[in-house]
Amino acid sequence: MILMKIVLFSAALLVSGAAAAQPGSSSASPNGAGARNADPNETICRNVRETGSMLSRSRICKTRAQWEEDRRTTRQNIDRAQTNRPMSGN
Repeated sequence: MILMKIVLFSAALLVSGAAAAQPGSSSASPNGAGARNADPNETICRNVRETGSMLSRSRICKTRAQWEEDRRTTRQNIDRAQTNRPMSGN
């Protein structure tokens, strides 16, 4: 149950972070190669909704590498939770 809450919170954080990301970052190139050549130490700030509130937001600043690690960890947690679901005994 706790793992499911962590996964859901991580997924909500990932989705809200992606929605709050500003399109047209100055480091992105027109051909889409900007993410591969971007500085991993660049600080990126995102507005993230507080869980349980539609109005409250927090501004979270991390490096590009930290955001990528959070995204990777969240994806792994979601995959693990979906893979390890108990089978129903019908």
